[in-house]
Amino acid sequence: MRNEFLAIASVTIVSAAHAGGVGSTYTDATGDVFDSSLSNIDILEATFNNDSTNLYLSVSVNADVSATDWGKYLVFIDSTPSIGTFSGMNGNDPFNNPWNRRVGSPAGVDAFVGSWIDGDGTNLNYTFDGSDWTQNEVGTPDLSQAALGIVSWTFSLDSLGLSEGDTFYFDVATTGGSDNDPAIDLLSTDIIQPGWGFNSVSGLDLTYTVASSTPVPGIGGIAALAGLGLAGRRRR
Repeated sequence: MRNEFLAIASVTIVSAAHAGGVGSTYTDATGDVFDSSLSNIDILEATFNNDSTNLYLSVSVNADVSATDWGKYLVFIDSTPSIGTFSGMNGNDPFNNPWNRRVGSPAGVDAFVGSWIDGDGTNLNYTFDGSDWTQNEVGTPDLSQAALGIVSWTFSLDSLGLSEGDTFYFDVATTGGSDNDPAIDLLSTDIIQPGWGFNSVSGLDLTYTVASSTPVPGIGGIAALAGLGLAGRRRR
């Protein structure tokens, strides 16, 4: 009976350790940039995950970004189709994104993250109310795996206007450091952007659902469940 008690308790602990899911990973083609020297902004894949408070994003690119760190990262989110607005493909268009990048989507954008990893390494999170962008949060990218080409971020759900259970459309892009720069690589497409002086457009057709939190029993709950298993064994 002692062995069975330990087995029940161990199974419960393992289940608790894996609660919360493994996230969603989205892949992109290798080398889908117009210039092979831009491998530091050639997206390979991105992974979203979340808990009850935060959204986690990890992006992998095709170079050591601790050595070549000038690239900028953009996240576009469409969660409420009635709010997002699209007015044109040119840069300096406040309805497309607050960073004046030459990237737009006919679907409209409700939330935006712009991040740089050079210098102080920062991300800025914004939401759009139909007429103006509001900056809601300042964060710091995780560059602990930059030598492997991996950059990760933690965004509060509130800063992006998201809640548990929401499904949103999104895209991730890389670009340069100047106003009017286009997206050089978009996670959503393998089409090669023609160059720096062109517009870029996203269909915002990738989706992620913010998972609801899974209750995890505490030590008392684990002991109680294990005890029930043991009691059942004794009655039999």
